[in-house]
Amino acid sequence: MFNELIGNLSEIRLFDLVKTLVDGKNSGVVAIKGRATAELFIEEGGIVHCQFDTLVGEEAIPAIMDLDDGRVTFNWQLSSENHTVRMAAEQLMSNWAQREEEWKKIRKVVDSSDAVFSIVWESGGHDRTILEKQWGVLALCNGRRNIFDVAGRLGRSLFEVSGILCDLVGMGLLEKAEVDERLKTWPRKTVDETFFTTAETELKKVVGPIARILLNDTLAAFEETPESFPNDRVNSFISTLCDQIEEEPKREKFGRAMSLAWLSSLENS
Repeated sequence: MFNELIGNLSEIRLFDLVKTLVDGKNSGVVAIKGRATAELFIEEGGIVHCQFDTLVGEEAIPAIMDLDDGRVTFNWQLSSENHTVRMAAEQLMSNWAQREEEWKKIRKVVDSSDAVFSIVWESGGHDRTILEKQWGVLALCNGRRNIFDVAGRLGRSLFEVSGILCDLVGMGLLEKAEVDERLKTWPRKTVDETFFTTAETELKKVVGPIARILLNDTLAAFEETPESFPNDRVNSFISTLCDQIEEEPKREKFGRAMSLAWLSSLENS
C-alpha cells in the first residue's frame, strides 16, 4: 500500500495538511477515516474531486472543511477520473482560510465535535427570544449528546450547529456539560461479533489468506475491538476494507456482501 499517515485531526487541522499539499503542487488522494470518511483528490496542487458520504464535488467541500476527527493519509499513487470541483485551488483555499478564521472564534466555546452541552436551568429568570433555527439545537442538548450527534440528527453541518451553540451559550441558555466517563459510550450500540466472522469469510473470498491480517490491521487503525465496535462506525469500516481490495469487481462483490450482512444484523437486533 502507498498510504502515508500525515496527521490526526485530534491534533492538527485538516486545512493545514491540505494547504501543504496544494502549495507543494502534489498529486494524489487525501483520505480521512474516523466517525466519517472523506476523500479529496489533488492534481498538481489543484483539488479536482471530493466525496463525503453521499455528497460529491463542491457540495462536499464545506462538510470536509469541518472535520475534526479521524486519521488522515495521503496516497500519491491514486488519481480520479471524476473532475467534480471546478473552483480554482486559490479561491477554494481562500474560502477555506476564511472558514478557519470563523472556526477559531467558535472553538473558544466549542472546542470539539465531541463536546457535550446541557440546558442552564437557573438562567436568571429574564425572557429571551429564541430563533426558529435555534430550537432544534436547544432541544437536543441534553448533557449526553455530543455536537456530532446533534448535527447528524438535525441534518445540519457541524459549522452551523457549533455557531448556534456559541450563540446559545452567550445567551446563558446552554453550558458545557461534564460527562461521566461511564456515559460517554451511551447511546452508542455495538455490532454483533458475528459481523466480523462474516467480514473475514467474505474477505477471504476476494483476497485469500491475508483476509485476517487486513481485518485486524483495519480494526487497529480504528482503535476498536470486535467486542465493542460501535454501530455508527460500521459504514466507514466497510468502506476502509473495500479501499484495500485492488480489483474493482472483487471490491464491489465484497462491499455488496457486507452491506447485506450489515442490514441483516440490524433487522435481527
